Amino acid sequence: MRIVKTRRVEGLAELHLAQFGDDPSRMAEFVDTLEPGVPKSRKWVLMISTQLGCAVGCSLCDAGALGYYGNLSAEDMLDQVRHVLRENPDLDAASHPKLKIHFARMGEPTLNPAVLEALRRLPETAPGPGLLPSLSTVAPQTPAADRFLDELRAIKDERYGGGRFQLQFSLHATDDESRRKVVPIRSWSLDRIAEWGRTFRKPDDRKITLNFALPPGVETDADAIAARFTPGDFLIKITPVNPTRTADETGRTNVWREPTRPVSEFARSLERRGYEVILSPSLPEEIEAATSCGQLWSGALREQASVRSRNRRRDENCYVRASNLVVKAAEWKAELRPYVRNAPGELRRPALLVVDVQEFFMSPRSPAFLPASRAIAANLMLLTQGFRDSGRPVAFTVHAYDDAAAEAGPMARWWRNSCASDSPEARLAGILSRRAAEPLFRKTRYSAFSNPALLPWLRASEADGLIVCGLMTNLCVESTAREAFSLGFDVRIPVDGTASVDEALHVGALRNAAFGFASIQYTEELLDQLCPKSF
Repeated sequence: MRIVKTRRVEGLAELHLAQFGDDPSRMAEFVDTLEPGVPKSRKWVLMISTQLGCAVGCSLCDAGALGYYGNLSAEDMLDQVRHVLRENPDLDAASHPKLKIHFARMGEPTLNPAVLEALRRLPETAPGPGLLPSLSTVAPQTPAADRFLDELRAIKDERYGGGRFQLQFSLHATDDESRRKVVPIRSWSLDRIAEWGRTFRKPDDRKITLNFALPPGVETDADAIAARFTPGDFLIKITPVNPTRTADETGRTNVWREPTRPVSEFARSLERRGYEVILSPSLPEEIEAATSCGQLWSGALREQASVRSRNRRRDENCYVRASNLVVKAAEWKAELRPYVRNAPGELRRPALLVVDVQEFFMSPRSPAFLPASRAIAANLMLLTQGFRDSGRPVAFTVHAYDDAAAEAGPMARWWRNSCASDSPEARLAGILSRRAAEPLFRKTRYSAFSNPALLPWLRASEADGLIVCGLMTNLCVESTAREAFSLGFDVRIPVDGTASVDEALHVGALRNAAFGFASIQYTEELLDQLCPKSF
């Protein structure tokens, strides 16, 4: 699991968006939250996801708005819990008086059998007498959900007896037609939920919650509740429908800080019948920060789609392609001719430095995708293999941050996107297949020499020259080449082995280099001169 984004709402919650595995679409959100006015040391609530997206797609929330991408494993679910526990070192799960872990963020738990395994293993991850698992379901009418709920009863009795488990049915309406408008799948009838609930709950168990997130105009009938659900076994929770993209589009949004008249009348009618009723109003902070279920996830997927669309357009308009690189490189060399001040000298032991050829710039899914990088990929492979075959030293760099806030410095003002060092985007492109003996230098500035280990490696390699290739010509390649020249190295840059965001920046950087600190050559020419046995 890798954290993609965290959104903090002071005094209310921390929302985390995580990616599970290498596929960027395998994302889910989870929440570290607290009850307003109640210290987290007294009551701590985690809301974790069970699915990637949601297989139900209720008309209230964004969790299923963009589809269903599969189930999370038990380990994925427990990783969400572990992350929150690690992020709160001042709180001890083993001694916490009330640690509620709610399987109710994204996904329908009863459609994922791995939830049962997660519940069995949860006490190992969050041990302590205050552990209180909670599960929320719309009660899908499927054999799989039936089996799930029956097995859930056994797990509850075995591991969470004595009121240490909470179950919630999300009803949202008291008549079947209104329920179908909110929950667009076949689900258990109220009669079946009531009958099953009475067998599920033992005398010392917590009451089962019936949740009503009431859209505008939905009729509620306290008599329909009273005719089926016994107040000793069930309690009622009534909530608003906070704004989400889905709720707004379907007309379900219903915000209230003070109960509306229909809500108040429904609550009072239930209370007169002996039910415990909980009213949970909208909070301005929740609405402002977009903390409702699925909003962080769906926003990220929409951003992914936007990035892919933008990158397709950039690729279509790219200044160079593999198919015309030879022609373009000849044009660039011709443009550079007036600025070349001397011919390349002889090198005894040149080293090759491949700069930032990583997924952050190579992947069409990345917001920092550099289309021209694909045009030079074959030449980068030729250079690395040629230097290897001739026994020349080879090294690589990646631009990535262990902690962007602490390490980026002034770079943060220039670049909106940053690459985390533990992310897939920080990996070298697969075409390079780095060998174990070849060093990889992480850097946080344009010049590769910002990593203090690079220069000692070059000295130890007895390198007298440095061939700098990779990305981007006008930033990291140029900055590294300038500094290498200042340190006494004979510097070469392959005209067809570097790339930038556009042709003007690429050629401009090569013009600067040719005029003052580097020889600009073709990849073929460099290999012929420096690695003749391999070429």
